[in-house]
Amino acid sequence: MTNSNARNKANKILEEVLELIDEEYMQQTIDEPIEKAVESFEFNDTIPVTHQTFIRIIGDFVRHIYEHGISVRQQLSTSQAHTEMMAVLEEGYQSPSGRGYYTAYLDSKNQKTNGLQFVLAKVAEIITIMTRSRHIKWIFASRIDPSDWSTKCKIAEIFLKHRKSHMSQSLRKCPTDQFADYLPELINVKISIDKTVNKVRYAEIDLDAI
Repeated sequence: MTNSNARNKANKILEEVLELIDEEYMQQTIDEPIEKAVESFEFNDTIPVTHQTFIRIIGDFVRHIYEHGISVRQQLSTSQAHTEMMAVLEEGYQSPSGRGYYTAYLDSKNQKTNGLQFVLAKVAEIITIMTRSRHIKWIFASRIDPSDWSTKCKIAEIFLKHRKSHMSQSLRKCPTDQFADYLPELINVKISIDKTVNKVRYAEIDLDAI
């Protein structure tokens, strides 16, 4: 393969990866469907929150999101939904009270903060984060061949060429092939920067509206 062809191949891969993990793209394909599923979920919010009602409502909520809010639809049985619900809470739930499944249950019983709604919102947020993470890992794994060293080096070279202004002097002096095995980490930094920039832009828009 000529150098020109190799560069075109690397550039095409990088463009596709960046397109599929673009913040706006993920909001449209991941965040918004989950938000719509959350809005369509119905439950009786007048009943007392016991351990059994907590398990049932949160489990039904997780099952509803997996069936209606995720691109790869999953139909969970009741036991599967309860198991997944506990895994989601143990892995990602955190509030001022603590973290994990038991903290979520205690938070749900707090009537002053509309506890059950608070926990449901947190669960939706956790599932969104987990779905984004799986999506990004899949994009990297399916688009970038870990054994194709030369292509990875070209991708690193192209990616870093347009981002040198964000790098320290010491990093600028490093050969680009040293970054070839760290492409996911490099691109994830870009995602974080894009999210921060978007937040600043939205904040500026809100301030201008005041």
